Amino acid sequence: MNKNLLILFPVLALFVLLTLGEMSQAGKRVVQANPIVNHTTPGALQHYVTTRSIGFEWPVTGDDNHNTVVTVQYREQGAAVWKQALPLFRVDFNGANTLAGSILFLEPGTTYEVQLALSDPDGGSDNRLLTIATRAEPEMPVNGRIRHVIPGTGGGTGTEANPFRGLDAAQAAAQPGDIFLLHTGYYPAGASGEITFNVDGSPGNTIVWKAAGDGEVTLDSVRIAADYIWLEGLKHIASGYSLRTYNDPQGVVIKRNTFVNCHYCIYLNHGGTNWTITDNTITGDVDPASGTFSGEGIELNHTSGHVVAYNRISRVADGISYPTSNVDIYGNDIFDVSDDGIEGDYGYANVRIWGNRISNPLHNGISFQPMNGAPWYVIRNQVAAPLEDALKLRDNVDRVLLAHNTLVAWSGPQSSETYRLLSMQSNNNLWISVQDRYAWENGSGGVADWRTNLDYDGFDWGNYQYAFKWGSRYPDLAGFTAATGLEPNGIRVDKNNCFTTFNIPNPPPAAMPFQFMTLRPGCNAIDAGVVLPNVNEDYQGSAPDLGAYEAGADLPHYGPRSTQDLILTGAPADQTIYLSWQLNATLPTTATWQISYTGPAGNPPSPITGLAFTTRNQTLTSLTNYTFYTITLNAVVDGTAVLTDTITVMPTDIFVYLPLATRN
Repeated sequence: MNKNLLILFPVLALFVLLTLGEMSQAGKRVVQANPIVNHTTPGALQHYVTTRSIGFEWPVTGDDNHNTVVTVQYREQGAAVWKQALPLFRVDFNGANTLAGSILFLEPGTTYEVQLALSDPDGGSDNRLLTIATRAEPEMPVNGRIRHVIPGTGGGTGTEANPFRGLDAAQAAAQPGDIFLLHTGYYPAGASGEITFNVDGSPGNTIVWKAAGDGEVTLDSVRIAADYIWLEGLKHIASGYSLRTYNDPQGVVIKRNTFVNCHYCIYLNHGGTNWTITDNTITGDVDPASGTFSGEGIELNHTSGHVVAYNRISRVADGISYPTSNVDIYGNDIFDVSDDGIEGDYGYANVRIWGNRISNPLHNGISFQPMNGAPWYVIRNQVAAPLEDALKLRDNVDRVLLAHNTLVAWSGPQSSETYRLLSMQSNNNLWISVQDRYAWENGSGGVADWRTNLDYDGFDWGNYQYAFKWGSRYPDLAGFTAATGLEPNGIRVDKNNCFTTFNIPNPPPAAMPFQFMTLRPGCNAIDAGVVLPNVNEDYQGSAPDLGAYEAGADLPHYGPRSTQDLILTGAPADQTIYLSWQLNATLPTTATWQISYTGPAGNPPSPITGLAFTTRNQTLTSLTNYTFYTITLNAVVDGTAVLTDTITVMPTDIFVYLPLATRN
């Protein structure tokens, strides 16, 4: 008999048996599904930390009805009182069956006790008491050798009198704990076309490469190929890739550097774990009006464990992009970008984005395209005012805590794939359209499920005839809520009356002033929110306010932190300069501000005096374009100027990329 037939007969017989097994007596096909298991069996608990957060992932089996809860309490070790955090999020997404989440806003280098209590009404429970220390802030070696470096091609002993001549000579002698002071000058790339840092430091004994302070230190393209390297105070001028990686370097610190004219400025192309990237100024080579998707400020390239904080980023496509998990992104000032402010795209669990200011992104503010895991935390960010959406919700989106954000877009804050909000917890946000347009625009409709928590948000659709489009169109919030059940405690707000500053004169890429969209007394967004443990317990008044800023609270800091007590900045526009300033010192509340400025020859404008102490911005108008104005800000106490800062700014009616604002 043909061998193929010998094989075929058993296969046919098996097919017939399987087919008959799927037929009922009535001749109908019956597909046997996996049995539903509602009780929960906990798996192995995982936790990890940054300097400010503790993250958890607790996989389970069962719980097909998604009603398992894990409550979270924490306290500093030795404290008497437990604090409540938000419960872990139930995540059934992209192959995961878990409970995951974070404790937020912790102190660096501090030991905490944490209680996790898992319970399922269908059966299954577990309680864990953990002791976990947050990561300490990186510190320079205490007893490290001080070595000196000047530009050159070899030689030297590293003393101040006989410094190493060039980085190759310095690296040949480098040991963990060494602090290399780079003296002023230009340090070129080596034969490889890069400056490669390839000598490892160790935990607590990084190898530090720091500007000596005697003038500008300029570096060509850099490659980090070693663990525990620290770069500080250096200027990076490579036009393509300014800083890249090799072999997944660990524990690297990139602090107070300046990156200019770069396309990929900080790019972890060959990995990197547990980096600290803080207080850098990054100015790329991208025209913000171009709409290009190429060129990144800080591309984490699907890596984990990082702290990316207090950076100033502009003229790139995306400000910060591609975290994987356990990444904190906060305090960054991102503006004039051709694509999105922050791209969390492809991130997994415990991506945390809080307290950032994103101004003038051409496409979107914060991107979720897609999520590969959950949850993410997006808290107290100010986004203003992209041409597309405040949030880019495309492809897969799942559990997100979206809380206390001020989300402003030019024509509708959320106009694309808005139904994906149904997987999120959105509370205490302000959704604002500059033009008259839907607050939420969703042509496909969609209904709430076990994940949905959309409530206590504020909306402004201006004078548009419809407030919401959710399959059908609704002229007001009451009609939307009645039809969908969403936002039962949501409110309508009026941007023209609610904000102390709301200054968006033109759509991107036109310049817009830096500003804090704080709430004006009497705004109905004050005390209109819901309490969220570990997020807003420090509210003032009867309840938390909506949006990024609690009325009466201290303003957050964006961008590089400075030891300078007073920092004045200016943004040019047509016959206009938008001023804002930051105070890093304590002054009496009786202090006032004085602004004086000079421009074209002739009579100087009269000084602006007596501005209230709480003022942090001022607009100068009726100026002459293409003329440099020298502007001085004084803090005045009892008639005496106690703090001063001066800048030079040139107003212009076209969007150009010259140094239009300089510090004197």
